[in-house]
Amino acid sequence: MQTDDLIALLSNNVAPIPKGLAMRRLGIGLLMGSTVTAIVLMLTLRLRPDLASALAGTAFWMKFTYTVALAGLGLWIAEYQARAAADSRLAIRLLAIPVLMMLAVAVWQLTRPGADIHGLIMGHTAKVCSGLIFLLAIPIFAGLFWAMRLLAPTRLTLAGASAGLLAGAGSAAIYCFHCPETAAPFVLIWYSLGILLAMGLGAILGRWILRW
Repeated sequence: MQTDDLIALLSNNVAPIPKGLAMRRLGIGLLMGSTVTAIVLMLTLRLRPDLASALAGTAFWMKFTYTVALAGLGLWIAEYQARAAADSRLAIRLLAIPVLMMLAVAVWQLTRPGADIHGLIMGHTAKVCSGLIFLLAIPIFAGLFWAMRLLAPTRLTLAGASAGLLAGAGSAAIYCFHCPETAAPFVLIWYSLGILLAMGLGAILGRWILRW
């Protein structure tokens, strides 16, 4: 028997993973990882001391909405990628919406008369922001990769990248409760860089960790 014939025979009676099952398992992995990340943040970096007043303003919710929107789309993409042959192109295209909206706010802030361009871009924590988001994403990574290994991803690089997007954006959303930065250019550059680092790691690790 040829190899192709054997593969065809083995795959004849394989049923696709139900859509709801993939989302439930990813949700469990996300919850476990996010809980660990939140605990680590509170024990090490701690919540920002002015959190109560920050929650009453719009700047906090701007960056929190940005990260949650990316995390939501990351979960959507990861759910598709966790199922063999699922099409996630629409969800991937929609990633442009929160990025372009944040870009529009960033351009507006940078072009106002008298704008402190350096301060808006660098803030006070540019040197550590992306790295902290990346490190805080690791527990979420672990939870999502555990969940994906129980499912049926076939495009391993893309599946790993989608898990990285979700882990990075979820980490960034949690990091908002510590980070004092409020400028849109800062968030667009440094938060996005931390998320991209997580995506890159996910794409690299996905080839091996998610292999059947």
